[in-house]
Amino acid sequence: MRQQAGLIKALGISSFFVCSPSEADSVSLPPLALGNASFMDGVSGPGMLFELPTQIYRSNSANDAQGHSIPGSQKVRSTTVLPHFAYISSNTVLGANYGAEVLLPLVHLDLDIDHGPDGSRTRQGDMVISPLLLQWAPRSVLGRPYWQRLNFVFSLPTGSYSANSDINTGSNVWVFNPHYVFTWELTDRLEVSGRFHYAWSSRNNDPVSASEAGSIQPGEAIHSNLAVSYAVSDTWRVGVAGYQLKQISDDRIDGHRQKDSREQVVGIGPGVMYRQGKQTLFANLYFESGAENRSEGTQLTLRYLNTF
Repeated sequence: MRQQAGLIKALGISSFFVCSPSEADSVSLPPLALGNASFMDGVSGPGMLFELPTQIYRSNSANDAQGHSIPGSQKVRSTTVLPHFAYISSNTVLGANYGAEVLLPLVHLDLDIDHGPDGSRTRQGDMVISPLLLQWAPRSVLGRPYWQRLNFVFSLPTGSYSANSDINTGSNVWVFNPHYVFTWELTDRLEVSGRFHYAWSSRNNDPVSASEAGSIQPGEAIHSNLAVSYAVSDTWRVGVAGYQLKQISDDRIDGHRQKDSREQVVGIGPGVMYRQGKQTLFANLYFESGAENRSEGTQLTLRYLNTF
């Protein structure tokens, strides 16, 4: 069973890090984009975009494979600043405008885990790139605009990582994390948006020395972001957003499947969006529940977005 440090892998891009496991059978999912999307998510078009999300995660508890709280200190504090650059061409392929994007996370970690990592570190996280994204112009669904986007995303093992370190901000694995995005404008003021991801991770052939393993590989996972918002004025929207993570295959250590190793969690909470001209601000607060094999806490996501 996974315990201690193997459970403190906090949220996707919001906590862009991997912690060294303190148990020989501990493997954590790599950083995934949980809570890094919000209202009007599928609405986009040709041009350039700069976005600066800041995501703050706080947790004092972690749950085992049965969802039971693990005793002792399970403190996780992380702050991630994630500069994001994207470009969408006015040219089309398959009827969609195509583009690319890159995200460069900087992570601060503060951990206090019984029989696990204890300390803080500020380092670069793994770079995230999309060599191809496809953004379709809105089509009519039941007489209302429906926006959609398909994105082929990769995480590269460029973050700070050492097999001899108790705390790492890089995962030392390659991740393929494609996703589909939509926004459906149900009325002139009400919309629903979502992202649906699949995540596959490569083997880590240089795992932390405490694992006493030759290789580890996180299992496959599916995760999603969903949001509903209402425009209370021309500049303000309010609503509710959430995310869900479900690991769908077992972790592997030295090629062997690990029983009771799958992670899951759900987060949900209120949010607001402010738009003035080409600039947009988002604030979303998420409260987690239903965690298994990972930490359970709260996340605040603040995002500034500017289009050119």
